[in-house]
Amino acid sequence: MTGELTLTGIVLSSMPVGDYDRRVSILTSEKGRISAFARNARRPMSSLRAISMPFTYGKFSMYASRDAYSVNACENPIYFDSLSSDIEKMYHAMYFCELLSYFTRENSEEREQVKLLFTALKALEKGNQTPAFIRRIFEIRCLANYGEAPNIFECSACMKKTDTKAWLFDIKQGTIKCETCAGLKNTAFRKDGTVLTIPETVRYAMHYCITAQYKSLFAFKLTPELENQFAATVEAVIKNHVDKPLKTLEILETLGYNQ
Repeated sequence: MTGELTLTGIVLSSMPVGDYDRRVSILTSEKGRISAFARNARRPMSSLRAISMPFTYGKFSMYASRDAYSVNACENPIYFDSLSSDIEKMYHAMYFCELLSYFTRENSEEREQVKLLFTALKALEKGNQTPAFIRRIFEIRCLANYGEAPNIFECSACMKKTDTKAWLFDIKQGTIKCETCAGLKNTAFRKDGTVLTIPETVRYAMHYCITAQYKSLFAFKLTPELENQFAATVEAVIKNHVDKPLKTLEILETLGYNQ
């Protein structure tokens, strides 16, 4: 398709090209992840200088030719520039963008993922929860948006939905069993390869992350112990779906933020 377009999205990454241009990757609601050029964006007085930076959200006006997109402007941009002053928040935001770059493709509708990323960036900016906790909520909802979240809504054997203190969670199968069907004798949280024993509160937290509206997605908290169990569970799930190393994740681990 050629001609002028207006696409709602968020800049995932930006890199210099040539003497003055930038090449940006934008996750758009309408056309998925696209690459575009911001011509002369590195010139001091360029109107594209700010809007071609990562985390910029807005309605991007661009021209589509046979070979590439070119960004012309952005209506009502939101920058999230405060994240750059906090290294932990900044690298978590970069990780969110890289994870979405891993999952998304061009010419696919990505409205849900754009909403998720925008909401997660706002949550990082507000700082009501730790970046690490926001990350785990983001990860499980990201998978859910693609229909890849585990079935933690009921016991895979007896279909029981509640009234059990603990669940046996099979990461590979993406299913759970209640303590009766699983024959659990010890309901304490534990990890054994690709199988976890998780408390009901952690299962419900995952259920909430998969189904909650975005306006309230990042509005809940857990006790430190349950937050650690929730984080370990989601980490096992995301590792089961991502089969390549992510650079920002390696940086988070190096900086000691991968908790």
